[in-house]
Amino acid sequence: MTAAGATPRRSPAKWLTSVAPSRPGELQLVEALGPRGRRRALVGTAVVAAAAIGASGWIIRRFQRKGQFAPELWRPFRQWAIWRFLLIGLLHTVKAAGVAFVIALLVGIIMALLRCGPRRSQRILAAMYVEGFRACALVLMITFFFFQLSHWFRGWTLQGYAFVAVIIGLTLYYSTVFAEVVRSAIQSIPQGQTEAGLSIGLREGQALRLVVLPQALRRALPNLIAQAASLLKDTSLGVFVTYDELLNRADQVGGFANNKLQSFVVAGALYISVIALLTTTANHLQRRQA
Repeated sequence: MTAAGATPRRSPAKWLTSVAPSRPGELQLVEALGPRGRRRALVGTAVVAAAAIGASGWIIRRFQRKGQFAPELWRPFRQWAIWRFLLIGLLHTVKAAGVAFVIALLVGIIMALLRCGPRRSQRILAAMYVEGFRACALVLMITFFFFQLSHWFRGWTLQGYAFVAVIIGLTLYYSTVFAEVVRSAIQSIPQGQTEAGLSIGLREGQALRLVVLPQALRRALPNLIAQAASLLKDTSLGVFVTYDELLNRADQVGGFANNKLQSFVVAGALYISVIALLTTTANHLQRRQA
């Protein structure tokens, strides 16, 4: 028995398989599992967790037998020069991601407005842009522009070609992602907001830009920041065009010190640190909007 006003304790199966309660007026798309479903979900979770632990243990043993945990392989990371070299690569990664994010967001907003606009021709062109570039492989676009820029523009450095190619590739691909995020947010705004704009004399396009879009951007902001984390990770594809970013520099450190695995582990930790910051920011904004 539980005391009056006390929260009843839940079993582990029910805790693992419970569905988050919806806010008033929010549509609940997932039904809570019954007793048999919770037991099956708990067994499945235990099996997957045991398999993951077993695989991790096997990998650690293999690395230990290969001598990958030897102290001398980690000794280069006691030097500030190595860390400075990697942090400069991280700075290049963040710079490329930041420039691409700003440009892609602006293009994505324009494409979302065109897809939601009143003119059919603009909707068709925007849909062709979004569906076309979203279907292209990002590494293919980066590589294509890297080799084509040397024919279009002369006198640049190799890093200049690589930087611009990474920016163009990320912009073309993630502008389609941002366009869909913003379009979904626009469509989630009640129709009454558009009608309110029309009632004060605004045209349909003006009501979309001045009334609906600001509200949609506030709703889309957590998802946009979450997508920025993916964009940051995809800057690592610049290694295929020798862009001087974090992964490229980690590969250079590993080749110089003959510790590729350790260098990639350190680079992964740096990626995780920055992406965790972006994810925490997105979660914080989402909680504030709840």
